[in-house]
Amino acid sequence: MANKIINTHFSDREMDCHCGCQKTVSSELLVRLEALRRMLDRPLSVTSGARCETHNRESGGKPGSWHLKGLAVDISCVDSEFRGEIIRLAGMLGFNGIGVAKVFIHLDLRPEEEKRCFLYD
Repeated sequence: MANKIINTHFSDREMDCHCGCQKTVSSELLVRLEALRRMLDRPLSVTSGARCETHNRESGGKPGSWHLKGLAVDISCVDSEFRGEIIRLAGMLGFNGIGVAKVFIHLDLRPEEEKRCFLYD
């Protein structure tokens, strides 16, 4: 599959399900992710975007994951200062689900009434 650019800074290879099934993220997520990238003025490395049920299960994702709806991304991040900046700006941009792990940050577009921040083990 060709690695086409789906907006200014992100490619389909980053956003589509890694099993090759063509499941991809929502345009709303892309708009907000692009806004985040521009505000940070630094590259963001997306390690996981949309997932199908099979890929979600194989990657250890939770049932009902926002990745299944194309409304979530995981961004590689190991730098504490950069992590803090991503979290601060993501909240301003309407990412209502923010999860922090040792090597990545999860961002999703869950509804406002389900808004939460959480830590991964």
